[in-house]
Amino acid sequence: MPPPTGYRRSTATDSRSRTTEPRRPRLRSAAVVCLTLLALQACGGDDLVLPSAGEPSLIEAIDGNGQIDTVGRALPESLVVKVTDPEGRGVEGVEVVFVAPAGGALAPNDTVFTGPDGRAAIHYTLPTASGQQTIEAHATPVVPSSSLTATFSAIAEPEQAVKLLLLSGDKQEGELQAALPESLAVRAVDRFGNGVAGVNVSWSASDGSVSPEVVATAADGRAAAQRTLGSKPGVSRTSADAPGLEGSPISFEATGIAPPSPQLVLVTQPSGTARAGIAFERQPVVQLQDAVGMPLAQADVPVTVQIAEGGGSLDGGTTVRSDDQGRVAFTDLAIRGRPGERTLLFAAADFTPATSDDIAVRVGPAAAGQSSASVENGTAGTATTIPIRLEDEFGTAVVDGADQVRVTVEGANQGTASVSERGDGSYSASYTPVIAGTDQITVEVNGTPLSGSPFSSEVVPGPSSPATTTAFFARQAIFFLVIDVTVRDAQGNLVRRGGDNVQVELNGGPRVNLTDNDDGTYSDSFGAGLGPVTAVVLLNGVPISGSPFGI
Repeated sequence: MPPPTGYRRSTATDSRSRTTEPRRPRLRSAAVVCLTLLALQACGGDDLVLPSAGEPSLIEAIDGNGQIDTVGRALPESLVVKVTDPEGRGVEGVEVVFVAPAGGALAPNDTVFTGPDGRAAIHYTLPTASGQQTIEAHATPVVPSSSLTATFSAIAEPEQAVKLLLLSGDKQEGELQAALPESLAVRAVDRFGNGVAGVNVSWSASDGSVSPEVVATAADGRAAAQRTLGSKPGVSRTSADAPGLEGSPISFEATGIAPPSPQLVLVTQPSGTARAGIAFERQPVVQLQDAVGMPLAQADVPVTVQIAEGGGSLDGGTTVRSDDQGRVAFTDLAIRGRPGERTLLFAAADFTPATSDDIAVRVGPAAAGQSSASVENGTAGTATTIPIRLEDEFGTAVVDGADQVRVTVEGANQGTASVSERGDGSYSASYTPVIAGTDQITVEVNGTPLSGSPFSSEVVPGPSSPATTTAFFARQAIFFLVIDVTVRDAQGNLVRRGGDNVQVELNGGPRVNLTDNDDGTYSDSFGAGLGPVTAVVLLNGVPISGSPFGI
């Protein structure tokens, strides 16, 4: 193969009197480099000395990347790099070293100097091992701490398959009419031992079955099949055939062993998920089988189930007898306990037991006996919050259970409180009482009242409100005016307590405090003469509804 043109410098002087050695890139003097490094160190920085114009600063793979060919062959295109200075101009005379994977060959050798255009090229021959190839090109940098590297990739494909090898699965033992524990596998390879894809392998068995019967080799040359033994004890054979390949057909041997005894087989698995304390949606069914796995029609065999792993206990009928066909159908099994994984073990005398698949036990429904709530006294016009804790009967916090709670209010106020979730089994119910008095609050979980229900809540009046407070005026002995004021909250409830500042202005005169009767009423009498009177009643400095009053 001719070497790449124009990329390696000749050692003889040409007609233009070139020197016998390649022109090296101009290097900074040692003194300049040292002074620069000392200056950088004095400034406390780690900055690199950068190449200047005419010095190599970048190497790029510009041609020959991503080629695909057969192992052992030279790639059709050269691998070409270009070295440029900081201004993007090609740099001549830069030493470029190509590094190839083991088994790959570089021509004419691994070191090339860039030409006038900054380019350097080599030819690459793939190794005999197939797969992804990575070839690196390293340019000698001006600044020792810098790195100039370009990378090429190539793919070496295997040759045509010439041989079929036994890979795994020979000399196994297994139960009759059951699949062998390991698949049978062969491998198609080329003359270098590389796996070859797309070779059809035909499988056949002396008894029983093999599946699939025809398999195309994968990218690694492997083809595998699952072998199921027949009903005859002893050695059985399987053949893997790829016509035209050395070593084909390949023969496998397997020894069939009868099951040791009759067995229990789960023909219907219990539900894969279940709620604690709730019967499985899908109940298990067990079939009695003989030593070779055929259904055994034997009635009245008691089969007992228990928890094999995971703890807790079982609810329902845990012992059921087989019917005339040897079937054992459970009807009401449930797992009691905290959430987690469980397996069930089904056993009967003289039979090999059966174990269920994993069952994921989730939290059960909220239970009134494990849940709780607390109720405090309320204030008219202000929301009353009722904290609630939901747990299932095994003490596990219940989430997403707001629909399992009902809160009703009777007494001074009537209605239903809304329930919201607060996380990790905590909830709150809320209602806003309007009428002062005693409320009876019932909290039910799945239809059952919690212990302590109904809870009592004493609703007290809210803050005094000028908008609902009323005043009564009457004349006494003609010349006197009697004033009685009844203070109410915003909902119209009598506050029934003293402590408010209630004043009256008569005919625009000074404000006069009424007498506090300590029960929410305020009163007094004033000399008012015989003429008309205008009265303004103020509650805590704010005129009450209806002020001013004409009397």
